[in-house]
Amino acid sequence: MILEFIMQSMQKFSSSPIARFDSFKTRSRRQIISLILGGVFGMVSPQAFSEPVLTLEQAEKMALVDEPGIISQQWQMQSLSDQSIADGQLMDPKLQVGLNNLPTDTFEFDQENMTQFKVGIMQQFPSGDSLNIKQQKTQKQSELFLSQISDRKLSIIKEVRLTYFEIYYWEKARKTIKQNKRFFSQLVEIVQSMFSVGRNNQQDLIRAQLELSRLDDRLVKITQKINTQRSKLSRWIGAQNSAQALTTQLPVLSIPAISDDFETLSQLFYAHPKILGIDKKLEISRKDIELVKESYKPGWALNVGYGYRDNMPNGGKRADFLSAGVTIDLPLFTANRQDKKLLAKEHSYQSLKDKRVAMLRQLVANLQQEVASEEQLQNRHQLYNNLLLPQARQQTQASLLAYQSDQGDFADVMRAYIDDLNVKLDERRIAVDHLQSKAKILYFTSSFIGPEH
Repeated sequence: MILEFIMQSMQKFSSSPIARFDSFKTRSRRQIISLILGGVFGMVSPQAFSEPVLTLEQAEKMALVDEPGIISQQWQMQSLSDQSIADGQLMDPKLQVGLNNLPTDTFEFDQENMTQFKVGIMQQFPSGDSLNIKQQKTQKQSELFLSQISDRKLSIIKEVRLTYFEIYYWEKARKTIKQNKRFFSQLVEIVQSMFSVGRNNQQDLIRAQLELSRLDDRLVKITQKINTQRSKLSRWIGAQNSAQALTTQLPVLSIPAISDDFETLSQLFYAHPKILGIDKKLEISRKDIELVKESYKPGWALNVGYGYRDNMPNGGKRADFLSAGVTIDLPLFTANRQDKKLLAKEHSYQSLKDKRVAMLRQLVANLQQEVASEEQLQNRHQLYNNLLLPQARQQTQASLLAYQSDQGDFADVMRAYIDDLNVKLDERRIAVDHLQSKAKILYFTSSFIGPEH
């Protein structure tokens, strides 16, 4: 369309007074216009399908396979699960061995009737149902890691998506600018040759060289951005995988319909790992309160002993002794111990309840903020596709025709072409920002719409 439009305009002006300029001037302008058109239509290059590409789905799966943080949390969970079994067991019994009532005048074992060799066993029993409650508490501490693992998985998926999209944008930007750099390099050579024979002014040459230098600077900055983002992605999928080329098309992310009502969103967030984690901490805190209440009950210990006595010196038999006893704790002075412990645990429980409310408000607010941002980015993307991109192309066409008909100058052509480049890059930036906003929304909503993978 652009080429046909230019050719029609050139035929139109061929019979006008403008077309009867000096031949070198006409040839110079047509040479520049041919280069611009060649640059416009020569920017699309076929994708090298032989090069392995990294899809977003592949990156997500790689990030979750053998992830050290998740594995560490799984080991901690297993550790506490095993510990809970141990916490539900009685303490090991204690063995008592002693020699009682040995006379110090002769140290003869059979001299006195009360002399005995005693062996005893003592078993302690904690107060109330402490063992069972302690076991339940440790088991719930183990289950707490389930929500932490789920939250870590969601966070990793979000970070992988954000980084993947960021790399995609900068790779596209670099490709686009490299294509424009080739065009500007050729343009500088043409303008320089025309300037050397007096067919163009120095300002046009400096302008073309300046734009070329600016593109070089942008390429350096973009390469730095790409290296930074690929290094960031390598944390999750490894350096070799992160160095692969990405897909040529932006992935598609679907988000659910989200209500504006705060109470509705709050109820949906009850299934989010962050809220489930606080809920589990509340259960653990309730077990702490139950444990303190059990401390008001007495603990006790059972002692059983057997005393062996030797025969009398004249050969008479002596009976052995069997003894048993109970030791009981007396929690009589509870004001400054059990009472204070109970208050401390109740305060901790109330603190967690308020923390849960605060976390719900924060999650809902963050989600609503991202939803608002996503809607605005979608509107901006539509604006660019419907208006700004076509207008930038029209401006480029108009400046070319004006320059060809000697009604515009070279600076207008350069400015229009740079504006067109910037609009294209802005459109890609908004498209990527839109997807990144969706990725953030899915971090909040995946818990109540189900995992995507």
